[in-house]
Amino acid sequence: MEELEEVAMKKHHVEDKRRIKLEKIQGPDYIPFLEGRPERTVVIRNEDIINLKIALHTSKSFDDFLKEL
Repeated sequence: MEELEEVAMKKHHVEDKRRIKLEKIQGPDYIPFLEGRPERTVVIRNEDIINLKIALHTSKSFDDFLKEL
C-alpha cells in the first residue's frame, strides 16, 4: 500500500513533509510524546549502574560502548 502511495505522490509531484506519520504512530513500539516511560518490569540494581558507568568510561567510542552491552 505504501508503494502505491509513493507512486501516486511522484505522479502528481507531491512531497510528503510530515515529520510524524500516522502509520508510525499506530505501531506497537511508538511512545506518545510526554507520556513518560513504559512500566519497568525489572528493577535496576546499583551493581548494574556501576557496570554501565565502567563500560561507558572505558569505551573508546559510543559504538564500542554499545557493543559491550
